[in-house]
Amino acid sequence: MNCRIIPLLSEHIAPLAQALHTEWHDFAPWADVAKIHAYYQTCLNDAPLPVAFAAVDEQGRLKGSAALKRHDIQAFSNYEYWLGDVFVLPEYRGEGVGKQLVQHCLTAAREMKLPSLYLYTPDMQAVYAKFGWQEIAQHWYNGETVSIMKLDL
Repeated sequence: MNCRIIPLLSEHIAPLAQALHTEWHDFAPWADVAKIHAYYQTCLNDAPLPVAFAAVDEQGRLKGSAALKRHDIQAFSNYEYWLGDVFVLPEYRGEGVGKQLVQHCLTAAREMKLPSLYLYTPDMQAVYAKFGWQEIAQHWYNGETVSIMKLDL
């Protein structure tokens, strides 16, 4: 589990975009590599959100990423702050990288004094429940049923 969490760097965008596209290309947000690149470029600006974090090894190689953003699902526009895009490259799964990314995002959200966070997941409800997240709705999104979960900070 040797990794550190840092702000996403521009050199992470290309490999991250390709990995996300490879893994999730069947889902609209991830079907177009150019759109993935453009999204992560917005995470590099000086605005507080969106912000993306990268998990890297000792040599700076990308292991995964996660982001804090606003208004992730239009149907839930009243839910403002979201944890999203939590992704660990396949070769690093099972090492606790995802857990470190989520914990880092929660710390960052608390430092920003966000009142609560939302996320959506089709299949990781039990994992997020360990962090205290609660399912508040189910929604058909990008061709599958997802759970909308909330965590009060």
